[in-house]
Amino acid sequence: MQTSSRPTRGLSSAFTGRSILPSAGTSSARRVSVAARAGNKTSPNYKLEKPNRLWEGGEIWFPGQEPPSYLDATLPGDRGFDPLRLAENDKFRPWLVEAELYNGRVAMLGVVGMLWVEVIGRGPWSTAPFRVDWVLPYALSIALFHLVYGSFELARWNNFKTKGETGALNLVPFDPLGLSSDYVRQSEVRNARLAMLAALGFFSQAAVTQKSPLQNVTDHIADPGHVNIFTSPVGKEALVTVVAITILPIYLETRKSLLPKDKQEEPFRPFPFLNSDL
Repeated sequence: MQTSSRPTRGLSSAFTGRSILPSAGTSSARRVSVAARAGNKTSPNYKLEKPNRLWEGGEIWFPGQEPPSYLDATLPGDRGFDPLRLAENDKFRPWLVEAELYNGRVAMLGVVGMLWVEVIGRGPWSTAPFRVDWVLPYALSIALFHLVYGSFELARWNNFKTKGETGALNLVPFDPLGLSSDYVRQSEVRNARLAMLAALGFFSQAAVTQKSPLQNVTDHIADPGHVNIFTSPVGKEALVTVVAITILPIYLETRKSLLPKDKQEEPFRPFPFLNSDL
């Protein structure tokens, strides 16, 4: 996990708040290390240096929605949207923003790898590992990978619990290239989210069509009317999901706006455990 001597860059929950457009010709300055001490633990400052000078634009993702009070346009990718109340707990929020950025970085590497396998003629990616002559037995190779990778993850977790940042092994903070400007952090979290969606799409395509991403695109372009998600074996499920995702936020916001303020219910919290401490 890459962090910085300045506040950890790119930290944001999957649905955190708003951002505001920068003035023309203005670039975000490098951050100054700011940390708050709580006992022996250092808690990094996750906020951007200039939250009123961000490049994304000030619109929220769901027009007409009132952003939660805990989203104040100071985190990268902050667009005032958190319908599941994931980032409500300020003590749990740092771990969630670390988790989003980490998984986003893995997804960015994974998406490039899945496409590259197909480009060099070794695709589809979902079956490529089984066509390789492994030096060690496949099962043993996977076990060793998880053992090594698990030790790295344990180090990251210990760093977060004791120092407030995950870092890289014992290097905390970790930012050898100095990539912690507001612009870079904004750009990273946006591309991380896109990569996670792309990876989910690649997994779904492989499970349904047993084909590679580029082959699926080629087939769709050749006959878009008959080769698409709604004509696939999971077409009905996809249609229901799209309709539900479209209607549910509208229903919740409409219901909220029609209720008198003195009768409005507590916000919907589907994950109560997020209201506890780590």
